[in-house]
Amino acid sequence: MVDPNGVAVGDFVEAPADATVQAGVYRVVGTPGDALVCLRVTDENGRRTHTGDLVRVGADAASDLVPASAPRRTVVGFLKNQIEGPYWMVRSLLPF
Repeated sequence: MVDPNGVAVGDFVEAPADATVQAGVYRVVGTPGDALVCLRVTDENGRRTHTGDLVRVGADAASDLVPASAPRRTVVGFLKNQIEGPYWMVRSLLPF
């Protein structure tokens, strides 16, 4: 159970299958008033991914969430980042 007043930006929380939001691990990106704004950082299988899913969890629904640790990257994800990193570095230097 998560207390919305005790959660800070950057903390990880997990929504179980019976929660009001989609199951997965979320990173808290905002704490406006009586709610939490969370970014989902895992896919349906629990693997770390960039979903772009932002959800606003009200204070009443925050009790469905549990504290979580940061999801671990897979070896494939690590290798993909190592390969794509130099490409994007060079690409950012190009004028077009």
